[in-house]
Amino acid sequence: MNISNIKIGLLLGVILLALNACKKVEEKKLQHAKPVLLSLAVENDKVTEKWIEVLKTRQSKTYLDSLATLVRPLNLQEKEWINLIDSRLNYWSSIKDSLNTPFENITIPDTTHVLLGYRGYDDGFTYNLNTVCFDITALNNAYGSAKDSVNTNRMDRIFSHEYTHLLHKKWFLKNHYVAESFSDSILQECLYEGIGMYRSMSKKWWPVNGSLSEVSKATFKKLYPVFVEKIIAADSLNNLTREQKENLHKNLSRGSMKQKWGALPVGVWLALEANGDDKKLIDIINKGPEVVWYLAEKYLTGYEKQRIIAYLKSKNNEL
Repeated sequence: MNISNIKIGLLLGVILLALNACKKVEEKKLQHAKPVLLSLAVENDKVTEKWIEVLKTRQSKTYLDSLATLVRPLNLQEKEWINLIDSRLNYWSSIKDSLNTPFENITIPDTTHVLLGYRGYDDGFTYNLNTVCFDITALNNAYGSAKDSVNTNRMDRIFSHEYTHLLHKKWFLKNHYVAESFSDSILQECLYEGIGMYRSMSKKWWPVNGSLSEVSKATFKKLYPVFVEKIIAADSLNNLTREQKENLHKNLSRGSMKQKWGALPVGVWLALEANGDDKKLIDIINKGPEVVWYLAEKYLTGYEKQRIIAYLKSKNNEL
């Protein structure tokens, strides 16, 4: 054996030792990770009573009665989404502690259940303090084939979004926070969905070197005026009708990304606040929904910034 072969052999040995060491570290992490368990809410080609239960606050009784009687086998695309989600469970278990960082001293059940069903409309949502629900039909309709490589990272981000909601719900319970007015509910949803958005928005929305990305800048030119108009109206107008409230609330956190006037700006502002360190968000979360005013005053620009500053000044003078 010549010297070159000996060197190659030694190098391969070192590489193998390093790989084995890394593997053992990952296995140790998984052993101590808080589990994420998967359940399918479809049996005998029908959704289970559990799926109907988790949808009770999200769909009408008429719709749910119809869904409960529907006999429909899972299609190939839906089965592929189940396989993708199943393949991510160990990873999701390993990231739960890091997702907890902004919620200091908040604990929820160690075991997180992931429940899969269909025809529930929203791609992801939460139930109680330990369950993340995914609608595999909605996922396929919104994002296409589960085999598309981009959907692996997308599912990681969506899980992070929903798990963050579980943590935030516990924060509200622990701090006895109850939205006492329509304005309170708007601020609450801006922060609740904003921190969720912080976990799930793709990289194109993330700040670059402490400044808004080009996509965010272009989008916020249209979104900032909507944000200011609606948040001031919700806070200042009295005796709003149901229709007026629905109009003000519209697209706060639903619809296309570029329409989410409340969730998207707050999500990006939280990214600016954190600047890579989630611990910086602890104080933000602990201030509660009123912190949205602080974020707006700090990060809005131009006319919208001046309008918020003027409004808050007049509001404080009235107190």
